[in-house]
Amino acid sequence: MTVSAGTERQVHHTRATVDIDAPADSVYRALTGVADWPVLYPWIAHTEVLGREGADDEVKFWAVRPDGTGLRVWTSKRTLDPRALRMVFEQRGSVGPIRQLGGTWDFVSRPDGGCRVESGHWFTTDADPAGTAGELDRHGSLQMRTLKSQTESATALTTDVIRAESAAHVAGRSLAEVRGRLLAALPAGDGDAWFGDTGTGSAVQIAHGDAVLVQKPLSPPAPARLYRTRWRLAEDAGGVRVTADVLAVATDEHARVRRLAEAGVRDALTLAGAR
Repeated sequence: MTVSAGTERQVHHTRATVDIDAPADSVYRALTGVADWPVLYPWIAHTEVLGREGADDEVKFWAVRPDGTGLRVWTSKRTLDPRALRMVFEQRGSVGPIRQLGGTWDFVSRPDGGCRVESGHWFTTDADPAGTAGELDRHGSLQMRTLKSQTESATALTTDVIRAESAAHVAGRSLAEVRGRLLAALPAGDGDAWFGDTGTGSAVQIAHGDAVLVQKPLSPPAPARLYRTRWRLAEDAGGVRVTADVLAVATDEHARVRRLAEAGVRDALTLAGAR
């Protein structure tokens, strides 16, 4: 089988499976609910749904590279079938030697109430297919192990997840001015996705369009296990409405992490010029 992409390339395949002691429909929802991927998969810094029509959507992902040296950014076109518990996807844009990548995820119920998750990927590459398949298998195995541990836990995707949000009005400023103020206050970087040292550790910083900014430190403030701040900007009468939210994960000291997140929201609004 070949796919034309300027030159014809051979299509190669990989498969992976995992048994999970959780209902198939709940595991399906966790895998397909990309808004919560920064919690499900800690290496994901941010996700944005770019468009949705019926069962189809297009999602943009920002992820820390496995070796922790930078960011990987890609988009995927997905078709979701919650009745069949199946997702079909095709990645848009090449990554490294991979020219095309797509596949399926299926969630099969077991008689004991658990499920088996089966993924099949196809790809074309400019590199050694065996080496590329090995990289995909390693990452796929990590995805499967993480999906299993997160969905089998009674608290990982529920009570361990702490969210704090607040909004404020910045009067007399344009959206561009508020965005510029935030970018000036955050670490400098080129383009809309930055990875580097903030002085207190490595962090990811993302600017999506004109209205969304995200910062995620790779070493979250203790005792949080994950910590991400997001600003969403919208033009408002006589100024800009700034919504700041913090997403955090705590495996213990939940009250302390909640206070940390609430203080982080207040600091984020102040950084945007809100009083």
